[in-house]
Amino acid sequence: MSMHEQLPGFRSVSPGPELAVAVERVTANVGKAAEPNDNAAAERLGLRAEAPDELAAPLTSLDFSVHVSARYHARRRAWYDRLHRAMMLVIATGASAGVAAIFGGLLLEAEYLAGAVAFAGVLELAYSLPERARLEDALYRRFNALAAEIAAASPVSAAQVCRWEAQRLLIRSDADDRLEALRRICHNLEAEARGYPAEARYPIWPWQRLTAQLLSLPPLRPLPAVPYEAGK
Repeated sequence: MSMHEQLPGFRSVSPGPELAVAVERVTANVGKAAEPNDNAAAERLGLRAEAPDELAAPLTSLDFSVHVSARYHARRRAWYDRLHRAMMLVIATGASAGVAAIFGGLLLEAEYLAGAVAFAGVLELAYSLPERARLEDALYRRFNALAAEIAAASPVSAAQVCRWEAQRLLIRSDADDRLEALRRICHNLEAEARGYPAEARYPIWPWQRLTAQLLSLPPLRPLPAVPYEAGK
């Protein structure tokens, strides 16, 4: 572990070492269990059968990380889009209802509606919700394009894996993915989609799911340190 990784709150930009160790264990088990011409188990676990043995684990870890990032930014894009639509609905309905309340002599209700419209307008202008949604969409598309490039490549070389990792880091330099709880939710969804066992997933609490788009509440427990056995 490096000096920086000992700092509180530090999170490496590389795929987690626990997942890499776990995937290596799964790779070994798949290699023992599969027939020479049967790659069904490897495909179910998201392993690239055409990659050399020494590249299978790092390639799978890289591919997993790229898909997690794509899920993350797709969720952020959807959240900003929903929030923008909600604010526009408040502005449109609040303004029209406020005018009707004034003409109807309901001045107190008109003040409340005016306050709601003002709050929605300030939030819309201060945070530029449509612009944030477009930025998240651009990041999602870049990660998705990288995932498609990895999936289409055959055969795979060590130089390609290094180039893809450099590409991933360059995309992440333009991204804001500090919401750890949301990242862990996306990690778990991708792990479930690939058929990884429960040991490869983070524990997520209900309050973390509710506030995942705003902040990351404790506890944020790590993955199990002991590599898991495939199929358990």
